[in-house]
Amino acid sequence: MLWTLLLFGATFFVAFANGANDNFKGVATLFGSGTTDYKKALWWATVTTFAGSTVAFFSATKLFHTFGGKGLVPAALAGSKPFLVAVILGAALTVFVATKIGIPISTTHSLTGALIGTGLVAVGFDLSFSTVWKSFLTPLMVSPFLAVGIAVLVYPLLRLGVTLTGFTKESCICIGGEFVPVAMTSEGHLMTTGTQSLRVVVDEEVNCLQRYTGTMLGVNVQTVLDSVHYLSAGAVSFARGLNDTPKIVALVVAGGLGLNWGVSLL
Repeated sequence: MLWTLLLFGATFFVAFANGANDNFKGVATLFGSGTTDYKKALWWATVTTFAGSTVAFFSATKLFHTFGGKGLVPAALAGSKPFLVAVILGAALTVFVATKIGIPISTTHSLTGALIGTGLVAVGFDLSFSTVWKSFLTPLMVSPFLAVGIAVLVYPLLRLGVTLTGFTKESCICIGGEFVPVAMTSEGHLMTTGTQSLRVVVDEEVNCLQRYTGTMLGVNVQTVLDSVHYLSAGAVSFARGLNDTPKIVALVVAGGLGLNWGVSLL
């Protein structure tokens, strides 16, 4: 009973750390570009990630098996609750610490490292290194290059499409007064009056963002681009939910803790 509670608790912990670290990544460009505010972007990430997580129960069969540990370590060990708790806590603490100190981290990499590390401690060199290479390291190495290749191909096509449609960018000029203090105390108090001047900003100021002008099928093109931006960001979050959920749930399933309904539907 104790190990069952620990396994459930550790699983919730890794899910919490995963959400805290990854949830905003997919929609970061929505916030960074000024398309929407932080809260709306985060809500969009939450909704689309949940949708991906739901679909994962019906379509991500392969990931359930891969991250359950079978084939990597002996079957008896893969279903051992102490082994699974060690794996989950190792991954969860890694993601949680990385989130707190603000460094990029991948839950997939953390789970992979925890599986391999725990396996090495448990069975030493009886660990299936062929499985490590085929099922874990190869996909992790190939995926960044695949993403770079697709981006290199897609971006010029999108840019060409904008050019061919004749859409142009419009910018504004912000003119306003600027007060520059001459000196400040160490506590932040103004010591002297400072100077008043006129400031002109073109294109770079947050309040002078570039926007596209023109219409597409009677709709303002900036509205169309913002909508596509929402869809692309949502697709990233959906894919993360689809990909990460089975990896986390797989460890609970491997421990035989009542999630057989999800696996049977697969």
